[in-house]
Amino acid sequence: MFKHRTSAITAAATLVAVHVVLVTVRHGTQFASLWGNWTGAVSALLAAAVCWSAARRSDSFARRGWRLVSLSLVLAFLNQFAYTYYFDYLHAPSAALWPSDILVFFWAVPAMMTFFLSPRDPSSGVRWLRVCDFVQVCTLVLALELSLLYIPSRWQSSEPVMFVRTFHVALLFFGVLALAFLIRGLLTPLRTARAFFFRLAAFFFVFGITTNTTRYAIAAGTYQQGTWLDLPWTVSYCLLAAIAATWADPAPHKPESVEPWSPTMQLLAQFSPLLIPAIVFSLVLRIAQEQFLWSAFLVTVSFAAASARLFVVQSQLLYSSQELQKNLSLLRGITEGTTDSIFVKDLRGRYLMINSAGARLLGRTIEEVIGKDDAELFTPENGREIMAADRKVVDSGKTQTYEEVGISAGVARTYLSTKGPHRDSNGEIIGLLGICRDITDRKRAEEEFRQSQQKLRIHFEHTPLAVVEWDTQLRITEWSSSAERVFGYSRNEVLGRDASFLVPSALREHIDRIGQEILNQEGGTRSTNDNLTKDGRTISCEWYNTPLVDESGQVLGVASLVQDVTERVALEERLRQSQKMEAVGRLAGGVAHDFNNLLTVIMGYSQILTDGLPGASRLKDATTQIRSAADRAAGITRQLLAFSRKQVLSPRVIDLNDVMLNLDTMLRRLIGEDVEVLTVPGRDLGAVRADPGQIEQVIMNLALNARDAMPNGGKLTLETENTELDASYASEHEPLQPGRYVMLAVSDTGTGMSPDTQTHIFEPFFTTKEVGKGTGLGLSMVYGIVKQSGGYIWVYSEPDRGSTFKIYLPRVDQPAETVGVEPRPAGVQRGTETILLVEDDAQLRQLTSSVLAHCGYKVLTAGSTEEGLALCRENHRDIRLLVTDVIMPSMNGRQLAEQVKLISPSTRVLYVSGYTSNAIVHYGVLDPGLWFLPKPFSLSALIAKVREVLDAGHDTPQGEHPQ
Repeated sequence: MFKHRTSAITAAATLVAVHVVLVTVRHGTQFASLWGNWTGAVSALLAAAVCWSAARRSDSFARRGWRLVSLSLVLAFLNQFAYTYYFDYLHAPSAALWPSDILVFFWAVPAMMTFFLSPRDPSSGVRWLRVCDFVQVCTLVLALELSLLYIPSRWQSSEPVMFVRTFHVALLFFGVLALAFLIRGLLTPLRTARAFFFRLAAFFFVFGITTNTTRYAIAAGTYQQGTWLDLPWTVSYCLLAAIAATWADPAPHKPESVEPWSPTMQLLAQFSPLLIPAIVFSLVLRIAQEQFLWSAFLVTVSFAAASARLFVVQSQLLYSSQELQKNLSLLRGITEGTTDSIFVKDLRGRYLMINSAGARLLGRTIEEVIGKDDAELFTPENGREIMAADRKVVDSGKTQTYEEVGISAGVARTYLSTKGPHRDSNGEIIGLLGICRDITDRKRAEEEFRQSQQKLRIHFEHTPLAVVEWDTQLRITEWSSSAERVFGYSRNEVLGRDASFLVPSALREHIDRIGQEILNQEGGTRSTNDNLTKDGRTISCEWYNTPLVDESGQVLGVASLVQDVTERVALEERLRQSQKMEAVGRLAGGVAHDFNNLLTVIMGYSQILTDGLPGASRLKDATTQIRSAADRAAGITRQLLAFSRKQVLSPRVIDLNDVMLNLDTMLRRLIGEDVEVLTVPGRDLGAVRADPGQIEQVIMNLALNARDAMPNGGKLTLETENTELDASYASEHEPLQPGRYVMLAVSDTGTGMSPDTQTHIFEPFFTTKEVGKGTGLGLSMVYGIVKQSGGYIWVYSEPDRGSTFKIYLPRVDQPAETVGVEPRPAGVQRGTETILLVEDDAQLRQLTSSVLAHCGYKVLTAGSTEEGLALCRENHRDIRLLVTDVIMPSMNGRQLAEQVKLISPSTRVLYVSGYTSNAIVHYGVLDPGLWFLPKPFSLSALIAKVREVLDAGHDTPQGEHPQ
């Protein structure tokens, strides 16, 4: 840009220099005149180009102005060109009308059009008002030139007088033009327009002085061509080129505010151009006779332009009116379509305007509100408070937003008000503008939300579950007091940390994966895992995780509810262990049932073989070994039945001190001298209901296990005491029930057990002894006897610290019975009665039948209950005893006995079984009135039991002493 400016100024200076050289070298010659005129024409063309360049680097207003000035300079070039041609080439007479005569003032018309430019004009498109104004100015200038200067008759009659007139008219025209641009520049508020008009005023001032100097010489008759009087045109145009070249827009990219014209000025600007046709008409009347066509043309064009301008103005007014109506309708639609109150008050607080919503908020109509103040519409005190707040807004001169309360008709409502000063077109405050929104419901909702948040916070702080919130990076953002209680860390210690400090290192990768699944909403919402506390403990926690998702579906974080389930997990583990023991017990009982049948056959036939061999037979020792092995196998089945709690007990009210002291001597002999046995009986010990023989088995098994745990000697302690177990103890030892118990404890100082071993010690066939040194059924039998007696057993042990088994049996408020020795029958008793034998095992049925028949009894055998009932119906008068297995297909022994009793009421029943069920036994105790012989049994026991049942009196309680 700087380069172009320098080039333009250099070119202008060069043209002035060339013209000066011409006048100096060829002063007063035709050559100097001709080339001097051409230099002036080129200067005008240069100025036009520079003005166009200035327009290109200007904003909207200056761009339009410089374009019009460039057009004027193009006309000035044509004027100079025509003058040179007619003056220097054609040497036309002065009285004739040259084309340059028309352009002598007319070239300035486009520049004069800048008077009508406005910053409000659009930057593009056609402005028809400006076109009409341009035509009006053109007709006015032409009419001025033709009527004052170019009247042919006057030029012919007095040419010197016309030259003088031309000088006066030109001096006045360009002087007024310079003064008009100066005034326009002073009146405009825009810096850009002011700079532009001042430059044009300077140009026309210089142009008017310099060029009118030459015209004055022509009027005085002293003008000579080719002299210094030809230089003013070149200097003036080059001056304008320099002015345009140095143009810089004062606010190139900054829009300037324009104050609106007053209504009087707007009317004057709109209708003053309509006076031009009258001026044109009065001017052309003077030349109508000599220049009729020009006169008619100018008048016609002037009136046509005026009419067109009037039409355009009316169209614009109509359009503006329509737009105003549209805007008013839009404004009315906005004010009436909103639920907010919109109003205008004067300086005294009276309502000048209010919309329907505002009137409804006041419970009135618009007509009832207009003209009243707030003291009349609200309660007097409340209204004065509102008006005082309004006055503060007006005094501050600024828009303010605040909440205020309005009380009307006894109802108080809260409003969010935005109020500001209402100003007129001159900026003076004339009232108050306001918008009010009824936020009573919103405030109520906010209060409810606040209370809800408060309740949520209280719940957050006091819920027994730990509450933890995480961000999307799985860092802790919230930590409740319950979380502090569960994990031991304070809130300040954990905020911003990830979960690594809460989980064991082996689980961290798993926890990270769960966290990502939750953030991706793919699962992981519930998990149970081990966690670490601040004091180093490992606890089991159940996590309920919920992703926090906003309305757009974006995950904001995770909320977790955490429950310490360490105790529950331990209880569940104990329950699983108990269920496992129950399942193993059922299996063991089933095996014992079938095994007992086989053992009974083996024991029976081995006894028959033994009894049938001579005393000196070598086979007698073999049969004895068979019988010994069968006895050991029978012992194992009894242990299995004890563990599975399927054996038949003979419970009595006993004193554990008596049982323990009766075993003292035997224990010392069995344990050995290297183990110290200490017996500590409890004082005033309560009684318990249990089978004394089974309790002895329990003590013996625990004592022998303790001896094996002390290979290098040690101390064995047996002690009893009364104890009361409360709910707290019971909750830690499920399924124990709170109450009064008698405790039997067996403690040793042996090798002890690991926690893993303790979880398996009561399982059948589990043993830590070497192969061949234990069956693994001793503690299983202990467990079964204690459970079947209604008690509980726990072990406490640590490696190398010994073990303690504690047995808790329910205490009863009855005196203990004396334990005696049952009488045994002597010898084999025979009989002749008829016996019905029902046994589903063929071998056992054959053995039992042959033995009873050998003893003189008549035996009816049946392999099923149906066959047994059929035999009973056929021989009911003869049958004196029913011997039946308890567990059989389709019908158990108890049901068979009931059917037989219906057929033969006098028939007695002996139940035989190696596996009890609820058919004849409940809770391990034989039902009253029944005889029972457990498998496996010896042949002598069978014969004795049959004889006992047959010989028993009718008043003898059956089953009082089962074997």
